[in-house]
Parts: sequence; C-alpha cells; structure tokens
Amino acid sequence: MKISEAGGERAIIKLIRDQFGSPAEGDLALGIGDDAALIRSGDMFLIVTTDMLLENTHFRMELIDGYQLGWKSAAVNISDVAAMGGTPTYSFVSIGLPDIEIGVVESIYEGIRDVSAKYGSVLAGGDTVASAAGIVINVVQLGKVSPDMVLRRDCAKPGDAILVTNTIGDSRAGLELLLRFGLSEARRASESCVRSHLQPEPRVSEAQAAAGTGKVNSMMDLSDGLASDLQKLCIASGVGAGIHSKQLPVSSDMSIAAARLDLDPTRLATAGGEDYELLLTCRPKSAPQIIEAIAATGSSACVIGEITQERDVVLIMPDGAVEPIGESWEHF
Repeated sequence: MKISEAGGERAIIKLIRDQFGSPAEGDLALGIGDDAALIRSGDMFLIVTTDMLLENTHFRMELIDGYQLGWKSAAVNISDVAAMGGTPTYSFVSIGLPDIEIGVVESIYEGIRDVSAKYGSVLAGGDTVASAAGIVINVVQLGKVSPDMVLRRDCAKPGDAILVTNTIGDSRAGLELLLRFGLSEARRASESCVRSHLQPEPRVSEAQAAAGTGKVNSMMDLSDGLASDLQKLCIASGVGAGIHSKQLPVSSDMSIAAARLDLDPTRLATAGGEDYELLLTCRPKSAPQIIEAIAATGSSACVIGEITQERDVVLIMPDGAVEPIGESWEHF
C-alpha cells in the first residue's frame, strides 16, 4: 500500500507515534501532533519546530526570487512558534544547493536575515550541502513561551466560536495566478495576492495578543488551508465544526483574482493553503475581547463558525445547505 492509499501525511504521523510511543515524557511537555514541540526549560517552555521546502514541490525558481524564498522558508517556521503563543529566538538553517549563481544564495540568506530580524529571531547555525535535485531548505526554529501563554490545537470545546485573523485564500489565489499566467502577469493581476503567497507575514504579535486575554481555548496557524487545518484541530480535540461560508473573510483582491481565474472564492478560502493566518477557538462570549486584542496589533479577526459535538467538519452555505468542507493541501 502506498502512502497516498494509506491516508497521506496523517498516516505517516500515526506511524511515527505508534513507533515512538508516548508523545510527551520527562522534560518533553508536548511532542508530535501540534505546530511545534514544547520542552521544559526552567520556568519557561522551549518551542522547537522544523519545516522543509523543496524546489519543484513547494516552489519554482521562475516564480519566486531568492530573497522571497529565504523570507518564506524562515517565515513559515516563525509562524509555528506564533501558533503556540511564543516568541521566536534562534534558528538553524540547512540548505542543499545545486551549483547556482552565488548571488541567488546571497539573496536567500538576505531574506532569512530580514524576516528573522523583523520577528526577533537570530540565525545560530545550520548546514550546507550540494544537491543534485534542486534547492532544499530546512529550518529548525526555536522560541520560548511561558506556561500561562501556551496555546495548543487539542483543547477546542463543543460550543466554542471559531475565529480566523485577517483574510484567507489570498495566498492560494496568488499561487493560481502564478501557475496560470507566470510571475509578471500574475503581479499585474494582483500584486497583493502574489505577495501573500511568496512573502507571508507570521502573526506573532496577533497570537501573543490573543493568548494574553487568557480566553483562547485552542489555536494553530493556517499552513495547509482552512479545510485541512480545521480538521486537524478537530481530530486533536475530538470534536467537529460548522463553518458559515458567508462569514469567511475574503479580501477584495482575492475576489477579483478569483473572477480572473474563474474560480469560486469560497473554495479558494477553504481549500487554499499557506495563508499563515491564525485559526483559534474560544467561548462565544470571549470572542469580542479576543477580536479587540488582535485589532490593537493592526490586524483583524472574525468569527466564522462553531465547534460541534459531532465529529464532522462541514461548510454551511447561505441557503442553509450543509456540505463537507472538503480537503486542501495534501503532500501525497
């Protein structure tokens, strides 16, 4: 049986859990299955996360420049630290390179440097090897968080309101424009959506503001898309969810791009990946306080649905019809 037939990435994660037993023991407070691991370190938790980007799987060099590639490779890991309620500290970057122009390599590290500096992280080490299969970048990102600020994906409760920050689907629209029209024409069609895809912004201050209210029950970042990531949160918490399609926050830029692409903006919002916005749950009465805290950072948040006792994750259409929310990014 192939990986795709066994259940894809989720099957691999289950296999690893089965092989290595308990996900937390000793100083390991939280192991496999969340945005990052938590390791006890004095009166704080050390956050550890890692992510890998492969050329022609996660990016194509004719559609992204070196600076943006470096920025994105670090940003997606910083986003995982944010999703735990933490502060980025140090990173380790391992990179596999074909014999490309040295200027491209310089640009990659400039992107890593700038996004790391923006969010308070420092490059502390890594590894460099030759690669015959294109560019490979793996980042290990560290962070720190106090126990009272930790947020996990396995604590959602039936009746919780579901919130997301800012707008979703912009990155997927940018990707579709890039694939359909190439870099120059995609930028002319929607510079905003293309930038959302190529140079995402981790929501560090937004996550800390939400955590600071003490009212968030669960949180994760939207890396694989609302449909997939919400299902991960629900599986971890043993719950289901209902999302109201008319409440999905969709930007005017994304709507215009969707029209240009002849795609459904609702499906771009649910099935799109790499938004790196925050997905969180709380008791309904706490939602206004969390929205206000996030607004103070310059971002927005809104309620898009509710956590249910039933295990299904569904999309509720404007006419009241209920549909499966579907899937989004899957590696296999």
